[in-house]
Amino acid sequence: MTATTTNNAANNTNTTASKAEYFNLNIKGLGYLSNIRRIETLTGSFLSVVINALSGPTDNPTYVRFDATVAGKEATDLISRCQKAVDEDQKVLLGFTLSNLTSDIFTLNKGDHAGEQRVSLKARLIKVDWIKIGQTMVYKAEKSDSPPPSQQSYKNEYVKNSF
Repeated sequence: MTATTTNNAANNTNTTASKAEYFNLNIKGLGYLSNIRRIETLTGSFLSVVINALSGPTDNPTYVRFDATVAGKEATDLISRCQKAVDEDQKVLLGFTLSNLTSDIFTLNKGDHAGEQRVSLKARLIKVDWIKIGQTMVYKAEKSDSPPPSQQSYKNEYVKNSF
């Protein structure tokens, strides 16, 4: 059995650049913004945040913590504008889209649970749909993918033949 390889660039002058394709796994949700910080590296700087996303029933939600790196100019500008409110311990609620979810395991070093292992969820914050500070809507994207929560309580409506 023989194997041959060809150098397409040398043999084919009409080659087109192949476009990289990806499978996207995005997370849409709403949550509270905290711990905004600018990270300086040798190649530049970026924003990092913590988002405590709400999950579960609206009358008793649980929180899922994401350590997120802010990606893109628009998202970076919007998060930077929230810095003062977060530093003043105001409640900053936002609708968001995260991508590139990864997990990491770390060990607690201090406190009653020192030595225990925990999971850290990491992601990239790629889009902000809306921002509320306290009860005031301060930003809403023109074409928002996720509506902000309303103050109304909804009564469940079921179809006639529900189980």
